[in-house]
Amino acid sequence: MTDLRWLADPRLSPDGTRVAYVEGALDPDADAVVSRVGVVPAGGGPTLWLGAGTAPRWSPDGRQLAVSRGDGLWLVDAATGSGRELARQGGGQVTEAAWSPDGRLLAIARSALVDSLGGVRVDGLPGLYRNHRRVQVVDVDGRPRWTLPGDAHAPQWSGERLAFLTDRFGGWGDLCVATGPDQIVRVTDGAGPVRGFAWSPDGARLAYLGHRHGDAADVNLRLFLTDPAVELTADWTYGLGNPVRGDDPRGTGDAPVVWSAASDRIYTEVAVGGRGPLAWFAPSSGRSGRVFDGPHTCLSPTVGGGRVAFVRSDALNPGDVHVADEPTGRSLAVTDANPAAVRAAAPMTPVAVEAVDAWLTAHDGGPRPLLVNVHGGPHGAVGWRHTAEVQRLAARGYAVLTFNPRGSQGYGEEFATAIRGDWGGVDWQDVTAVVNAAAALPGVDPERMAIWGVSYGGFMAQWAIAHTSRFACAISENGISDFMAAWRSPFWDLPMGGAPWSSPRYVDRSPLVHADRIRTPLLLVHAEHDQVCPVAQSEQLHAALRRLGRDVELVRIPGEGHLMNLHGRPSNRARRAAAVDAFLDRHLKPPTQTNA
Repeated sequence: MTDLRWLADPRLSPDGTRVAYVEGALDPDADAVVSRVGVVPAGGGPTLWLGAGTAPRWSPDGRQLAVSRGDGLWLVDAATGSGRELARQGGGQVTEAAWSPDGRLLAIARSALVDSLGGVRVDGLPGLYRNHRRVQVVDVDGRPRWTLPGDAHAPQWSGERLAFLTDRFGGWGDLCVATGPDQIVRVTDGAGPVRGFAWSPDGARLAYLGHRHGDAADVNLRLFLTDPAVELTADWTYGLGNPVRGDDPRGTGDAPVVWSAASDRIYTEVAVGGRGPLAWFAPSSGRSGRVFDGPHTCLSPTVGGGRVAFVRSDALNPGDVHVADEPTGRSLAVTDANPAAVRAAAPMTPVAVEAVDAWLTAHDGGPRPLLVNVHGGPHGAVGWRHTAEVQRLAARGYAVLTFNPRGSQGYGEEFATAIRGDWGGVDWQDVTAVVNAAAALPGVDPERMAIWGVSYGGFMAQWAIAHTSRFACAISENGISDFMAAWRSPFWDLPMGGAPWSSPRYVDRSPLVHADRIRTPLLLVHAEHDQVCPVAQSEQLHAALRRLGRDVELVRIPGEGHLMNLHGRPSNRARRAAAVDAFLDRHLKPPTQTNA
């Protein structure tokens, strides 16, 4: 994985002639995830590397880029790479910056860890902390002008007005507009989250993604306009802002929304089954549709000069920057970041299963041991996007089955909400159906199958071996075994069908309660600083199975959080991979089989 490059956050220059983007990689010497910023011509050509950084943002005249580097913001010449640091204001890491339209001011978003007195925890850290987010306005010489009060992030200018997201009013988050620290207008009412927004080109309206169902994670995000208020997605089946997922951070967090001045179209990400086109909406006509559809996933759209740029990934390719002309829709890859990985990748082919999308990733030959991978979330979707761990395991001689059971996004709200109060019910039926279909394929050895998953997928791996003995072994990573112990907020009321004192699901759907039925060898991998599914979840099941005399192992990964597979240090990823490989080789491979 240290040879892979993940491209992200493309940004077209105002005239549409160049694209700035971020290249991320694992650096084993620094034992860190590192990134650098490059600029490539929109028609293709060599990349000019501007040095370390993230979140490149073009100045209005296209001459400079504001680049985030740790707790500092740099202004970098887009033609030469020379730069200067604005005066450090302190207060945490710079997450991004936004230029005012006249180029005189920058709104700098920062995030800092502070002590939490309310029991809030930050994943990946021990103790009680919360992220304090703030936005400060400075001039181009770094002199402070004003600071937004309370929580604020994701700033965007229109004229002298600064729109931003905040949770300062409580609820689930709001979109607000400010003209100064004391002149703030609340645009939304906190009834549900706002995941992304954009100004109209004339600055008269705002478009934003959100819903009005509190913290529900299984309902569709919808696109709304202000002044006057209207919804543009009333007839849409698919939820916006939730693209097909891989095992890297792209497509998580706030959702990109961009509004093109050339076409008056609004673009955002969407999952349609296992595909990831871009969705578009034309407010003036009320029309909408999808572009750049196919067996791939489009991420992070950006517009400028009559062009659209985005990162496009598929089953073989971690992703390259593509640029398309809006009038024709014809796109061109302007980078080639991972040619060796593309050549070595195993193909992914659909598996025929009624009402569930499934795919098998494997090299030619066989029959091969089958790894059944249940994705996390559970309200995401997998499909036509590169997943490094799937390819790594395919290279070791396994056939890897991925699929979208009920509860996944990409198939409409009814499909995503089907597992409310029923984790381990209809979703388990779908797991059984796809395993039956894959086990019958000629390239699969049905006597050598394992089930594996992370988070919700870890729960499902535990649940599976408590209800069937067909798997030779199972792996649960950062999974849940005891829902009663996991309850810390009303978040769990929807998945479990109510509060702990009113729903039996906290007990009868907890794998720990069924530990006496587990006889399949189990590997538990858990990050020690997981604050989403704490390590005690694996410790409890490990202790129960040890008492019962079962074959169980627990590998604790120090210093990592729940999203270790997205953000983990190279050394800990290697530690986790070594444990997984040794366990699978022991239980699935004959002594004479190689990893070819």
